Amino acid sequence: MKIHNFKVKADFAGMRLDQFIALQGVELSKRKIREVIDAGGVYINRKRARIASRPVNPGDTIEMQYSLENLKRIKQREYEIQPSDLLFDHHHVIAINKPPGLPTQATRDQSVVHLEAAVKKYLASKGHPNAKVFLVHRLDKETSGVVLLATTAESVTFLTDQFRCRTVGKEYLALCSGIPHEKKFTVECFLSPIDKRTGNVTVVRSGGKPSKTFFEVIESNKALGMSLIRCRPETGRSHQIRVHLASKGFPIIGDKKYQPGKMPMTPALESLAAVHHFLHAFHLTFIPADNEKPVTLEAPLPINFLEFLKAANFSSRS
Repeated sequence: MKIHNFKVKADFAGMRLDQFIALQGVELSKRKIREVIDAGGVYINRKRARIASRPVNPGDTIEMQYSLENLKRIKQREYEIQPSDLLFDHHHVIAINKPPGLPTQATRDQSVVHLEAAVKKYLASKGHPNAKVFLVHRLDKETSGVVLLATTAESVTFLTDQFRCRTVGKEYLALCSGIPHEKKFTVECFLSPIDKRTGNVTVVRSGGKPSKTFFEVIESNKALGMSLIRCRPETGRSHQIRVHLASKGFPIIGDKKYQPGKMPMTPALESLAAVHHFLHAFHLTFIPADNEKPVTLEAPLPINFLEFLKAANFSSRS
């Protein structure tokens, strides 16, 4: 049995519990730290703490107990769709507010849970164990927000045609490093395919696909050098918004691929930014079926995003 004891100093005030522990030099990954918390192996001031995002306070005493052998047996818990995650379920169309960190579809590691499988499980719980699920579009693993899925071939064709014809209204929120000089600006360029070796997309002069995004600054914090930006992509290339903003010198905070170096910030903000990058598919407007009116869905921001905005003194929430 491993036992660690920590005392929270003033510099770490407001930091997430799991992030605080990760900075104390323990031998566990952040995922394993969260598993220990979930299993009841962490105590704050002698009281068991099971919420990884709980903030720590100066003077808190934290005790952590775990067995490496037991941790090896802990399997990743399956993500289950919660009522608050379900944004739409009509006309053979399902819309989910995908949490950050959840892949949209299966990866090479078959043990990793993903949204497509979670929707199949949700349909099975509703009495449709053999229902088919088709992804209409995708979001990057760390990007949160609205994802559309269909349960019939006719529906997925009807929806993908709208994406192909660019009649779907898409709006994202991005929290970025830097402050643009203009309130509104547009980025239009050619983007390469995802590099199989690095996983990155780059701006190219030729040989790529055209891309275009409209940006509008909602609010800026000059003291911290951060901006909350509304993004309206006209095209839908891989990593498009992330690359467009980074190419203009405004990388998304927390983006491990396109933010060069670490942005100076308080430990509390740094711990929140370490969890996932701050890009969220906020609004989506589409026609669900023939002879139906357009539907606009709004996906609430994830808790970690909201906590960062609050800690960074942003007044805007949408």
